Amino acid sequence: MQGDEHMGSDVAAAGDPAVGDLGGESTRAVYRDLLRFGPRSRSELSQRLRLSAPTVTRVSRDLLERELLRPLTAVPRAKGRPHEPLDIEEDRGPRFIGVKVTADEVHAVVTTVRATVLEELVLPLQSTAPEPLQATILVAVEAMIAAHPKVVGIGVGLGGLVAERRTVLSSHLLGWQRPVELCAALEARVSVPVVVENDLVAMVDGLHWFGIGRGYDSFAVLTVGAGVGIAAVIDGRVVRGRHHMAGLTGRFPVGIGPQRAPVAIRELASTAAVVRRAREQAVLGPAGGIEKLRGLVAVGDAGALAIAAEMARALAAAAVGLVAVMDPEAIVLGGENVDLVRAAFGAFEEALRQGSAEGQRDLVVRTLSGDFDEWARGVAVIAIQEFAGAGT
Repeated sequence: MQGDEHMGSDVAAAGDPAVGDLGGESTRAVYRDLLRFGPRSRSELSQRLRLSAPTVTRVSRDLLERELLRPLTAVPRAKGRPHEPLDIEEDRGPRFIGVKVTADEVHAVVTTVRATVLEELVLPLQSTAPEPLQATILVAVEAMIAAHPKVVGIGVGLGGLVAERRTVLSSHLLGWQRPVELCAALEARVSVPVVVENDLVAMVDGLHWFGIGRGYDSFAVLTVGAGVGIAAVIDGRVVRGRHHMAGLTGRFPVGIGPQRAPVAIRELASTAAVVRRAREQAVLGPAGGIEKLRGLVAVGDAGALAIAAEMARALAAAAVGLVAVMDPEAIVLGGENVDLVRAAFGAFEEALRQGSAEGQRDLVVRTLSGDFDEWARGVAVIAIQEFAGAGT
């Protein structure tokens, strides 16, 4: 791996307080505003954040001296002094690591403070038990810290229930039935703060802060893969729920089964459900899996496209419910199987249009790439939030 082009003997070590600790709440507020919303003058910051002019001057001077901010070219005005905007120092600023854990692999990325990915690394998992999984994460993290000395935060995302962004309460995907103190285990080996979050929540935070959700006050995300996830941002806040389980179970009902029991979205749109249906309809053989189905869809196989359309309509049924309840500005589709939805996008759009109220048919529908580095980037954002004093 190659390190940052700005590395050198004067670069602070990972975890160095000069880089890793922003300071008091006023400092964090100024930095956070510039980070999320872009360049502003000191007077604009004072008005927006309701901080006194001397406070903003003192805070900005400190951040400039630490090379966490940079001055931009002054903007002349018709009257008075020219605006002298400030912005985040991204090129030479702090670095963050995001780690997305699946049942098979660890996907890690290094990003800037605005979540621009600089490097990625994928390692296979020999076991999902806590100790070997932690060891694999550490291999990736320690290699990236060695190459990027300005790393000041690490985020880890996985499918499961997480408390206080530190403890994994359980993970069906990984086979964890008891709480695992993941942050403490990793921090015992690296001198960098670690946060852990459900991977879907982390990705939505990433979309909300720096991704395609940035332009919307309210949007919903549906992901399809090994599981089906639903998440929402309403009035600028990620919805987590009383038990931090909002949208994470795949239990969203999208129909009624033969025994008049609700049919959950995961029973129709998860990888296992889609593969099972494809085998039942002889689109796949007994040993055929999702990659084989993906290949058939790519070459236009009629049976495979019908399976994809059925999955797309099930996902649209969930989207209809979300639109009816939360009236979002946009729906974002993602997950490793989103390519199957794209192949049958007409079926998704038609079902969504038919199920939505006429006044809501201007809803924007966006799709993500489905790559795991997209998830890892989102996980890096939760570390960035902690650094900027916005962790929840």
